[in-house]
Amino acid sequence: MSDAHVNIEDQLRISETVLDSISTIDPYGERAVMTSIGRKDVTGTKPEWTKQALEAPTSTNQQVQGFTVTFAAADYKARTQEFNYVQLMNKKVAVNLSHESVLVAGIAKGGELSNQKTLKYNALLNDHEAMLVSGNARQQPLPGATNQSGRSGGIQTFITTNKIEAGKTPYPSKALERSYFHTLSAMCKKQGGHPNKSFCGIGAKEAIGSWVTQTNRDVSDQGRKLQTVIDTYETVGGPQAIICHLQLTSVLLMLETGRWDSGWLREPQWYPFPAQGDFHGGDYRLESTLIAWAEEASGKITGLQYTQ
Repeated sequence: MSDAHVNIEDQLRISETVLDSISTIDPYGERAVMTSIGRKDVTGTKPEWTKQALEAPTSTNQQVQGFTVTFAAADYKARTQEFNYVQLMNKKVAVNLSHESVLVAGIAKGGELSNQKTLKYNALLNDHEAMLVSGNARQQPLPGATNQSGRSGGIQTFITTNKIEAGKTPYPSKALERSYFHTLSAMCKKQGGHPNKSFCGIGAKEAIGSWVTQTNRDVSDQGRKLQTVIDTYETVGGPQAIICHLQLTSVLLMLETGRWDSGWLREPQWYPFPAQGDFHGGDYRLESTLIAWAEEASGKITGLQYTQ
């Protein structure tokens, strides 16, 4: 007797299984720089701050007994002033009202706009992070007839004292070399800096890992080179956390994080659209900037080249 089988594909009205959940992935969501530096409220579109530094020490500071003090203009240590502009950012979303009435897996009925708002809020903070690590040219916000948006300078913009450009003399390699990293750390140290975190792309972090001696064999059973990826590396300026940052594919930022602040004129806030058409929505907005208290305490390596 032959077996009879029922082909499930021939049956009608079989209910599909759709899991009632949604997976969200965000490779930029760590926002490592924003969460590492400080925070300041600002009250204008062009925040300014003051900097001062000590003169270099000398071993020949000596006077005769009973000397007479005379004064000159050079005896006064003048301060310097720095500034940045705020940058107004937004992320908008609108949802069809019929969409709010249908059943969507993983979304409560009527909850599509709330879900989209969460996505846009996080995307806006990712844009803020991108501004912080950027080399943006500063641009003054000029509303009205000029209609010019403001642009905030980022960390790469402000770091001008301690910098290495990979691929150019005397740093010919476009891959991160151990000597580059230690040279940059020494530059920061000589300026009075104590960098505590370095932010870099995948290739640069793997390069730093390769400088560490393997504690076991360095070849796998398949004959492949084993790579050590580390989270802390010691330099002349002290230990540094090595943090992978996917927005820094060709740049390494060596920061004394206590010398940097996010400046907030307006925290992220939701602004709903007036009702129009068969949809509802709005946009998130923030207005922020970067404050560089002492760029001399940090450094950067640019021009790195990796396939990532």
